[in-house]
Amino acid sequence: MVSHFVRPVPELCIITNHMIDWIYNRWHHLLSRYNHDLLFPANLMLYADAIYRSGAALENCWGFIDGTVRPVCRPGENQRAIYNGHKRVHSVKFQSVALPNGLVGHLHGPVEGKRHDSGMLASSGLLQDLQRFSNSPVTGLPMCVYGDPAYPLRAHLQGPYKGAVLTLHQQEFNKSMSSARVSVEWVF
Repeated sequence: MVSHFVRPVPELCIITNHMIDWIYNRWHHLLSRYNHDLLFPANLMLYADAIYRSGAALENCWGFIDGTVRPVCRPGENQRAIYNGHKRVHSVKFQSVALPNGLVGHLHGPVEGKRHDSGMLASSGLLQDLQRFSNSPVTGLPMCVYGDPAYPLRAHLQGPYKGAVLTLHQQEFNKSMSSARVSVEWVF
């Protein structure tokens, strides 16, 4: 950016921070997680119904959580902080909850590429938000998001059955949820 804009690094930082502040001050009401309709309890019920009607086994699942790795150029310093050993690339990571309408209901990141999905989950505060806000307005029972095996199982966070030997019911469950979950990959 220095060569493109012909300005020193500190000045580019000041301009960037000014623009971030301006965007936030102008549009913060759209960025707040609970100031809009996306995650109201009634809408969670609509999302869960849409996912269940698509063939998913869970009746109370309203979204799909996943992390993504975005490669970046190798930095000159602190390379280990952003090196992702699994993908073998320097990167930053994001975590999102994809809704069945194609929108992102929750986004966390960027974080260092070395962070595991379960580490991003802990730092995002999503589990606490799910415990507070992800309950059926009708029955009061927990509603959940569905993730891959990297995430821990909780009442509000479900995943596939694990193991080499699964019953037929478990295999069918995993297959139905996997076909519904593919939508989270489309978000990225």
